[in-house]
Amino acid sequence: MNDAPVKFEVFPWNENFETGIARIDEQHKILIALLNELASSLAHDDSIEINRVFKELTEYAEFHFECEEAIWIEYLGNDSWLSSHQLNHSAFLPRISELKNQKTDKYQSEVIESIILFLIRWLAFHILDSDKRMAFFIENIHKGMAFDEAKIAAERKMGGSFKTLVETIMAMYDSLSSRTLTLMRESNYRRKIENELHIANKKLRQANTRLESLSITDSLTGLYNRRHLKSVFLREIKRARRDKLSLALLIIDIDYFKKINDHYGHTEGDRILVQVSETLRKNCQRPSDYAFRLGGEEFCVITSSQCLQDTIKFAEIIRAAVESLKIPFTPDTTAQCLTVSIGSCTRMPGETDTIDSYMSIADKNLYQAKANGRNQSIASP
Repeated sequence: MNDAPVKFEVFPWNENFETGIARIDEQHKILIALLNELASSLAHDDSIEINRVFKELTEYAEFHFECEEAIWIEYLGNDSWLSSHQLNHSAFLPRISELKNQKTDKYQSEVIESIILFLIRWLAFHILDSDKRMAFFIENIHKGMAFDEAKIAAERKMGGSFKTLVETIMAMYDSLSSRTLTLMRESNYRRKIENELHIANKKLRQANTRLESLSITDSLTGLYNRRHLKSVFLREIKRARRDKLSLALLIIDIDYFKKINDHYGHTEGDRILVQVSETLRKNCQRPSDYAFRLGGEEFCVITSSQCLQDTIKFAEIIRAAVESLKIPFTPDTTAQCLTVSIGSCTRMPGETDTIDSYMSIADKNLYQAKANGRNQSIASP
């Protein structure tokens, strides 16, 4: 997802704003860039950025006025044109301050927007009318005209078609700035909505993933549950048939578990179930190994690509790993520590094989392991 904001300009620079005096034109461009930055921060409703840019804009405006007046003084001295220009400058910052600090029910964003619209109109008119007039005057002086003649020529040039151009540009900028601010707000609002939707969708996906995980796992042990066993077995038996692989199903049962619960209580019984589950998880490391809790003290493992002898070895590894936990057993049994019995079925599945046929054979082998004295495994095809 692209979070980059769309670039807008409420005050695009135009060659008609050029005075021909490089230093002044550069400063005007910086002022306009700051004005556009202020509008952008307003559209993004960033109050910290608004205040920072606003401060920078007003400070730079003050610096620009000083630089500009120094240039005009050099040519105009104490002429009324300069006095009028200076008066215009001196009224600028108080007017901005008045707009910013006005007592109103408007939100700060609405106040800043009114300031931006004022700045656009003031700056455009100031450049096109006052600064252009001064620049034409200096141009005439450089052509060799006398002082008064240069002023008259500048006034004449500011009239007629140029005056019409100024009025046209001002009308265009008034309309453009208002529409652009509206577009900026709408664009920012749309981006916010899109971001919120993106976050909401991400949270929904995460919630669905968690829900799916909860639906296929045992809440106590974290192993897959009996419900998920069927879908995994169906997938693995199809893969085994297709790739001509052996498929093994092991049923693991904790020996004398009822006596553990009766003697130590269910809390200790649950702790033991978790320990056995961790042992299964550690020993089922291949991508084709899946461990399940069927319920109570009974567990199941599905694995593929193992022949009967490999399954016997695998079952023995699991049995020995549980015994090595050395979990003390109840006093009323001959066993020294907790053990498990395992029954398994391993073969290349035929077309009639199902989970029930595998479970039936594994169950019979588990029963035989129990009958033979427990703490052992029996496997068959």
